[in-house]
Amino acid sequence: MRVLLLTGGLDSTALAWMLRPELALFVDYGQLPAKGEERAARAVADAVGIELQIRRVDMAQFGHGSMSPTGLPVSTSSRAPEFWPYRNQMLVTLAAMALAASPLTEIVIGTVAGDDAHPDGTLDFVNALDRLIRLQAGVHVVAPAIGLSTLDLVRESAVPRSVLGWTFSCHTGEWACGSCRGCNKHRQVIECLAADEGAVP
Repeated sequence: MRVLLLTGGLDSTALAWMLRPELALFVDYGQLPAKGEERAARAVADAVGIELQIRRVDMAQFGHGSMSPTGLPVSTSSRAPEFWPYRNQMLVTLAAMALAASPLTEIVIGTVAGDDAHPDGTLDFVNALDRLIRLQAGVHVVAPAIGLSTLDLVRESAVPRSVLGWTFSCHTGEWACGSCRGCNKHRQVIECLAADEGAVP
């Protein structure tokens, strides 16, 4: 069984459409945009036609950066304002724990090219995390889009604009702020897709 960590953002939504995994998992770990992400993840899972499970664990007091309610400064290991140290390995571990009694074979994460601005967005990190999780249960951790930009992934997946309309990418709260890195990336991708549709052959 394959599970996709679905955040409701562009990357995981494109992967949901392209891969059609048996299960999607959304984790509310205390991040500021959790309500907006969950709303988007529910809508995307419904539109794609895949089962979605929700898990909640309050890790808010361990957070750093603009996604965290603690107000703690960004870690010195990344200059990106949204970087939450050790978050990705936490999410993968929580997914493996939540589904330990299932015939789980693969955990899919939405890491894309450009995410290497964070230490946990590199190919080396994904490979190391895969080895670690496999040691305990033989479950693979894969990032099938790690060589693609978000725009290229969305184009390749052919996810309909009607599904993309449900996506949510803000880093700072339940509703899109319009100015964080996530909102800016979302806007740029949607503008490029609109330009594609309006292009004259």
